[in-house]
Amino acid sequence: MKCALCLRDAKLCDSHIIPEFLYATLYDDKHRFQAITVDSQKRDRQYQKGLREKLLCDSCEQSLSLPESYMSKVLNGGVGLLVHREENRLHLSGLDYRLLKLFQLSVLWRAGISTLPEFSQVNLGPHEEAIRLMLLAGNAGAADEYGCIMSLAMHESMPLTAIVVPPTWARFAGHRAYRFVFGGLVFIYVVTGAKLAAGLRLAFAQENGSAIVRLQAVTDMRFLMDTFGKLSALGKLDEQRA
Repeated sequence: MKCALCLRDAKLCDSHIIPEFLYATLYDDKHRFQAITVDSQKRDRQYQKGLREKLLCDSCEQSLSLPESYMSKVLNGGVGLLVHREENRLHLSGLDYRLLKLFQLSVLWRAGISTLPEFSQVNLGPHEEAIRLMLLAGNAGAADEYGCIMSLAMHESMPLTAIVVPPTWARFAGHRAYRFVFGGLVFIYVVTGAKLAAGLRLAFAQENGSAIVRLQAVTDMRFLMDTFGKLSALGKLDEQRA
């Protein structure tokens, strides 16, 4: 079979679409998590690993694991960063821009090429090939090239870490965007070939290793509140609290 990244014929790995470490907060003591659907016609499912698909050869899998490992360290305090808080924003400096951006791009691209129904809303069109070539070359691109706005979903002053929501598309500042929620993080990718406003470009991670992470209450995220409302109507939120 052909590797989706290098396009060579090879034995393919079971590749995670969302990296495995981002599911860590969902697992119970038997390393299981419950995937809850808002579709009343479908049953909830239980998993012992995050969603996977045969996509990459071992060499490409290892290549993409480097930015994943870096992001895992960033989230778990394994990277020395300078963090300055101003109201509802965290200003970060000391980031490895290339590894952070490659991590962001790899998640977006894998969701775009996945055939799993959970990722059906991510349709990258001609951007799919452009991002593939960037990942293959280890090229993170400019800050405003497939930039990603990062937020922390907050509930009662704490990150809401135990949630992963299938990505959805939306219009953002007049551009097509994709929203991912995992491990308390909200990633909003702006996918466009058009020129971006200067203020929007500054919301992305910058090549000098700085980035802004917004602290945003879940009650201010309408798409998340819509999801919670659908689950509540099906009685599934009550089941989870029990």
